[in-house]
Amino acid sequence: MRFAIFSLLIAQTLLASCAFDDFGGDLEEVTSFVSKVDPKNDSGWPCHCYNSTESFSQTVVECRCYGKEFKEVPIDLHENLHKITITHSEMKVIECDSFQPYRYTLHDVILENMPSLRVIEAGTFRDMPNLRTIYISHSPQIKFLHGLFDGVTAKKFLSLRIVRTSLIEIPDLSNIHSDNIMHMVDLDGNKIERIRRNAIKIKAGQVTLNYNQINFVEDLAFNGSQIGKLSLRGNRELTELDKNAFKGLNDINELDLSETSIKELPLVGLTKIEVLKIDNTPSMKVIPSVYDFSYLKEAHLTHPFHCCAFKYPEQHDPKRHAEYEEILRRNCQKLMLNNGTNQGITVRKRRSNSYEDYDDEESWGAYNNMAYESSPSAPSHWDQLDMNGSNLPALRGQTIEWHDAKPIQQQAVLGTFHDSSAELTQIMAFCGNLTIKTLNVICYPEPNALNPCEDIMGSYYLRISVWFVVVLSVLGNLAVIIVVLFSGAEVTVPRFLMCNLAFADLCMGLYLLLIASMDLHSVGTYFNFAFDWQYGFGCQVAGFLTVFASQLSIFTLTIVTVERWFAIAYAIYLTRRIRLGLAAKVMIGGWIYSFLMASLPLFGVSNYSSTSICLPMEVKAIGDKAYLISMIAVNGLAFVLIVFCYAQIYFSLAYETRHTVTLGEMTIAKKMALLVFTDFVCWAPIAFFALTALAGYPLIGVTRSKILLVFFYPLNSCANPYLYAITTAQYRKDFFVLLSRMGLLRTKHELKPIQNHQTANKI
Repeated sequence: MRFAIFSLLIAQTLLASCAFDDFGGDLEEVTSFVSKVDPKNDSGWPCHCYNSTESFSQTVVECRCYGKEFKEVPIDLHENLHKITITHSEMKVIECDSFQPYRYTLHDVILENMPSLRVIEAGTFRDMPNLRTIYISHSPQIKFLHGLFDGVTAKKFLSLRIVRTSLIEIPDLSNIHSDNIMHMVDLDGNKIERIRRNAIKIKAGQVTLNYNQINFVEDLAFNGSQIGKLSLRGNRELTELDKNAFKGLNDINELDLSETSIKELPLVGLTKIEVLKIDNTPSMKVIPSVYDFSYLKEAHLTHPFHCCAFKYPEQHDPKRHAEYEEILRRNCQKLMLNNGTNQGITVRKRRSNSYEDYDDEESWGAYNNMAYESSPSAPSHWDQLDMNGSNLPALRGQTIEWHDAKPIQQQAVLGTFHDSSAELTQIMAFCGNLTIKTLNVICYPEPNALNPCEDIMGSYYLRISVWFVVVLSVLGNLAVIIVVLFSGAEVTVPRFLMCNLAFADLCMGLYLLLIASMDLHSVGTYFNFAFDWQYGFGCQVAGFLTVFASQLSIFTLTIVTVERWFAIAYAIYLTRRIRLGLAAKVMIGGWIYSFLMASLPLFGVSNYSSTSICLPMEVKAIGDKAYLISMIAVNGLAFVLIVFCYAQIYFSLAYETRHTVTLGEMTIAKKMALLVFTDFVCWAPIAFFALTALAGYPLIGVTRSKILLVFFYPLNSCANPYLYAITTAQYRKDFFVLLSRMGLLRTKHELKPIQNHQTANKI
């Protein structure tokens, strides 16, 4: 018994070593030296031949030939040669008869590091019944391989690998025997520019054309092929796929279009895939509906909001969802007419192995052409979707369930064909109430704290509240700017700083207006608009406005506080005042700083596209973290300076200059203190949560941070114009002056405040 088990383990090990040999690896278990044959030109470069063991103790002969002076393939290596490796040779042409002396025994041909090789003549591998592997790598002069498979008779040819050459055209594979099922066709790292019509017609577990220069895939490019796994990863120039590019491609299980520049995915021929990979493809705007795929199990996409489309199919594609419901209703009605009962049913669907051309019904493979039979009710733990949407979690104000992504187990290198076994989908049908278990697609990247499946505002009370904030901020700051600029009063330092502050706060109001408008436009279906918004012009403008406004606002508040400190603490020293010219120069520096900080995310330092609210929250790189930390640090220093200045004002008023301070100056100081408080309330929560996130311990996600966005972040923008501008006597006087200039004041009583204002200006 032990001997039998041991023999079985030995056989499994040998089978595994045989499988790895298909990739051009060295044959293992070298047992004895057979012969050593010198090249015919006697250049001193020998070919070493070895006897090695493959599966089931099969002995094969492998020869390795190498050297720059090696010009041709020797014809007298060994009569039973199975595997030949030629490497680091200056050979320019491999003639069509080069391997004919070994045609009856040769299994594997490996050509590596051939810097001068340009041509492999047509028919070189003809009449080799046991040929199974051709491996060509690091041969930069090869551009075409015309007739590579002319006359090939092998029926167990397993692996073709042509990697890191200058190949610009896919070799003609049509001469490979129709019954031959290959393990791999690997054309990675070449310079192939186009996959032409009928370019690939084979049966293979895996076909890869990764990291080429492919820019277009023509219609019917894979017509008549059976491919388990197809990969076009890394072709950054690939911008377009013909709508029928995959038509006629049968049994595809996995498709990889990652790291390309495609904008949409054609569906013809792809409705039966189980694994879809389009990660690191930012150009991909909208993912197809889950109803377009009959058997999809796993999807690796670029953006979290793409996965929301699979979670909420009704919101993603209402038309297809309605058509889906209608088909189910018709099938239910037919069943009721046939059975005359309301009991539960089981729907049995079979996956066809016939390779017919695509038609419209193929896209409904998951629920069309159904056969019904009686069955008990479905288990209670099934995930079910009510036909009327009553069981669907509310999209507004809620995030979908999410959890930390688990490591994905590495799949076998080779792809697999679809089997023909029947699969069951449970449906419970009741008259007027039909529920169905939808496809359970594992999707990455999962919606997370930064990108949940929800609207921009997330909830109704935030959606309503933000409009109140927008109105207060925009109207209040516009009123300040208009009165200060057009009242005709003398431009003083306080007025100049007030105007700058109002402009900064107006920008913050405009940011909230953009966010609120987009939320109103996309309510209920935000993930359908997410790409165009987050990666479009609107979000970039909104993000720029909010960073610019926040930095300019805190900078201006700091200068306002310093100016008040000088005016109050040194009231009797007329020379210790901030003049208008100096204030203008300082504010120019503030504008430059604010503009720079707002521009950095537009040039790759963090970015405004990581969240729906367009704040620079991405911290993937060190530069991203440095950017956010520096911004928080500058704001923290500004706040400390503001507190210091007001402390100095308080102590100076209390002990030294109380007798020189007027009532108006004391009132201004109190109002400025209120501004400091509002500034603290505005920035303290944001700075706290930002620092915890940067430290790797985020306490809140985007959903809860939107409360800060609406009620704390814009607090200064709303409070500033009312605290020290609109509610002050000076502003009211300027306002009446403006009305007078516009001809809106006529009576003597109305003109009295204006006269008093003019008298005060003269004094």
